[in-house]
Amino acid sequence: MRILFSLVGLCLAFSAHSLDKIHPHNGSFIVKLKGDGDAINSIFSSHISVEEVLNKEHGIYLVKGMNTLSNARTLSQLRNNPQIEYAQYDHYVKQRKSPNDKEFKTQWSLNTGKAQADINANQAWELGTGGVDSSGNQIVVAVVDGGVDLGHSDLERNIWVNEAEIGGNGVDDDQNGYVDDLNGWNAYEDNGKIPVARHGTHVAGIIGAVGNNKKLVSGVNWDVKIMSVAGSSRLTSTIVKAYGYVMKQKKIWMESSGLKGANVVATNSSFGVDYGNCESDDFPVWNDLYNQMGSMGILSAAATINDSVNVDENGDVPTGCSSDFLVTVTNTNSENKIYEYAGFGANSIDLGAPGTEIVSTVPEGKVGTLTGTSMATPHVAGAIAFLHSVASTRFNELYLSRPAEAVRVLKAILLNSVDFNSSLDGKTQSGGKLNLFKAASEINAY
Repeated sequence: MRILFSLVGLCLAFSAHSLDKIHPHNGSFIVKLKGDGDAINSIFSSHISVEEVLNKEHGIYLVKGMNTLSNARTLSQLRNNPQIEYAQYDHYVKQRKSPNDKEFKTQWSLNTGKAQADINANQAWELGTGGVDSSGNQIVVAVVDGGVDLGHSDLERNIWVNEAEIGGNGVDDDQNGYVDDLNGWNAYEDNGKIPVARHGTHVAGIIGAVGNNKKLVSGVNWDVKIMSVAGSSRLTSTIVKAYGYVMKQKKIWMESSGLKGANVVATNSSFGVDYGNCESDDFPVWNDLYNQMGSMGILSAAATINDSVNVDENGDVPTGCSSDFLVTVTNTNSENKIYEYAGFGANSIDLGAPGTEIVSTVPEGKVGTLTGTSMATPHVAGAIAFLHSVASTRFNELYLSRPAEAVRVLKAILLNSVDFNSSLDGKTQSGGKLNLFKAASEINAY
């Protein structure tokens, strides 16, 4: 678990950057109930109304305050309610966009990096190329982003399909609470129509563009299933719904012994709230969600801020969160150094991964180059999935019987196997950059 700041350090650090950069959605609040939510309306005063069920299974709701009370008084009232576990504003969240750059024709991050800047994928692929675990279970990564081009020629074969659903018939065929969720979910519009987005398509390609097919590029995994969940920006409540879909599919998979749902082992999240203090009362839902997913065996990879900022001192959501089930990532370049505009933090940021001038899939069957922590993080999310595919039978048995414990083991292997890097020393917990081959070798021998 990460070391938390002292109270004095927090006060000094968070006064350095104006908190007006963190934008709450006026009048809207996220609450988690302590008990049964069936009588939720009865626990609120006449000044507060229930707007939406965000995650019924975990008792998380969106409520709205009336104009008769200020936002601050409404929040205070909610936090003082003995039937509420926590309450926070519904903050605005922005996708961690990366600027377009010149075409970079080689995938240096996987196999051609100068100064040992790549993740050593070529050697790792000698152990396997992704796809299924030792029991033959299909491995799935949830790309929580703006959307994915599902028909891209270098992604189509690896797009996750909900076999229990008939797409486009307007019926919840598998009765999971989501209509027409054939390939994932659109948390923006609460439907199964996945939008096409450049950013999300690029991220998906880094994780799992089909390899060895004589087309375009290869992902960290040649064979893996990509679940697209659109919901990476706008508001925290959208994020709650997006993660809620992922958890629902994993729960169904666990309860059906793999016959339904999806074996999601990782989420990729390239979004956040710049300068947010995740350990404060203002953002409790984030750690809660990562802990819930972790208990199901989902390890989440998150991109830090795209600026030269010490997250330990200035804060960031989610990469300043302390959940054991979160891997936080910064951006390294082809010179094997931390990128000049990438967040860091000896306590908050776990490791570096290539994220500068990364070539991957973009819409309309093309490839393009993007830079940012958003590109570094899918190398790590892809690595998590890859490790499951080459893990020993012993590890797989642990994962199926005690998923939370197995996630901690996998995370430790990931961080302990990094290549030491002087530019990351003192700026990340591990002091190094992702090495796929070393991590794969360790989990293969577990």
